[in-house]
Amino acid sequence: MKKFNFSSFSFFKSFSRLNSINFYSGLEIALLGYSNVGKSTLINVLSNKKKLSRVSKLPGSTQLINCFKNDRNFKILDLPGYGYSSFIKSKKINWKKDIKHFFSFRKTLIGVIILIDIRFIIKKNDMDMIYFFYKKNIKMVILLNKCDKINFSLRIKKYNLLINKLNFLNFLPKIIIFSSLKKIGLFELKKILINWYISNI
Repeated sequence: MKKFNFSSFSFFKSFSRLNSINFYSGLEIALLGYSNVGKSTLINVLSNKKKLSRVSKLPGSTQLINCFKNDRNFKILDLPGYGYSSFIKSKKINWKKDIKHFFSFRKTLIGVIILIDIRFIIKKNDMDMIYFFYKKNIKMVILLNKCDKINFSLRIKKYNLLINKLNFLNFLPKIIIFSSLKKIGLFELKKILINWYISNI
């Protein structure tokens, strides 16, 4: 892991629309999920920088696509949350349609992280995104985030419920029980991201 420096991530650029993203070099991953599911906190934990990505208590406050990159030109795209975001409502955007179109042709994308609050049942938008990336054969990790909010037995129950929900797929994506606060699953996630990077350089 010494060859891949997570602490070198820094803010790169913000974009108001997916089609305004104007870089086509390097490799990248994307973070997706409902508003307030913990995408910004995840970036801070991955980089070990508490204030790299702004964390808000208000759902839907992230209205831009924020991009971060490290010293290897490896980028993280933090997308506005689907669901509550005022970004979507004010601009009358079909966010899922835009995501699907953009990532259907994005050659630099090597994987996606879909964050789900472990306390709640997986929602339709999550299922739609999982199925889309599955059909496109794009690597993904599902983070069952905020596992520190529930006890161990309930974590396992929620994990198994998700597996049952995804049993229509021929193969399951990687699912990690995760907590940004307690750093549960962080080592496993970093290992996956490094493997993605190495297999694409």
